[in-house]
Amino acid sequence: MSSRNPPAALTPEKVGLQCAALHSRVLSRLVTRLYNQHLNDSGLRVTQFSVLNAIKARPPESIFQLAELLGMERTSLQRTVDKLIEKGLVASEPTGNKRALGLSLTPAGEACYQQALAGWQAAQQQFESLVGKKSWQQISSELRRFSHQVKQEL
Repeated sequence: MSSRNPPAALTPEKVGLQCAALHSRVLSRLVTRLYNQHLNDSGLRVTQFSVLNAIKARPPESIFQLAELLGMERTSLQRTVDKLIEKGLVASEPTGNKRALGLSLTPAGEACYQQALAGWQAAQQQFESLVGKKSWQQISSELRRFSHQVKQEL
């Protein structure tokens, strides 16, 4: 088995500067911290808020459907959903479609979502003021396009 060496011009520094995975993860971690700070009073993390928001926007007929919508691994999403069910924020009920369980917000989940929404708005406003609202609109459009393109290859 032969190992191929990268071109000599490809230095670790260049890899670090060019790596899409690295830069997207660094930004993701920083943005997550910003949103979590603003959501702290609600008792939710931004991942949990995003799941509640997705369920509220389009109640899924299965965890698979929700995982596709959020671009998450099903097992990671299942752990988050299980925590939300334990907290009494999400209900899971059979949909009649094989063994699929539909998800919906409980009254407590709706109240928690509404409380967290104020924190989300504050985080979103702070983020947009840091990067520029118009820039963010353009970048978010590009990110959605990039996500779609990469998803087609997976």
